Amino acid sequence: YVTSGGVGDGKQLAACLAMGAEGVNLGTRFMATAEAPIHDNIKKALVAGDENSTQLVMRSLKNTERVYKNAASDEVLRIEAEHPGQIDKIYHIVKGENYRASFQETGDAQSSVWSCGPVMGLIESVPTCDELVRGMVSEAEAVIQGRLAEMCR
Repeated sequence: YVTSGGVGDGKQLAACLAMGAEGVNLGTRFMATAEAPIHDNIKKALVAGDENSTQLVMRSLKNTERVYKNAASDEVLRIEAEHPGQIDKIYHIVKGENYRASFQETGDAQSSVWSCGPVMGLIESVPTCDELVRGMVSEAEAVIQGRLAEMCR
């Protein structure tokens, strides 16, 4: 199986492998890479954020999404509290066009509702994909050969 969600460094990769995973799927962590086709300001928001910089929206629609905590997501929560289950009340904020504009044009991290996870707390830089993967694998190998190997002695 492949582990998805909340993986952002080599220690977590090692933990997943130790539990039997064949690999991991990175989402938010790959957003903050040099090759990710999103505006640099969004990448900067991911680096600046921490594990508490997300919140859940659209719960009243039974279509929960974890998103970056910002002015737009705060407004969605406010409207949802007043009009639970009514997509028409929040559509103007959650529609994909807003997300696309933030990621591709404006780089405004506050004006749209966009997906990301609490793994943000582990993001400290915007490496290339090659640097990220090599660094994670190297860190995982060190954990496996060090800490995990000691447990087998």
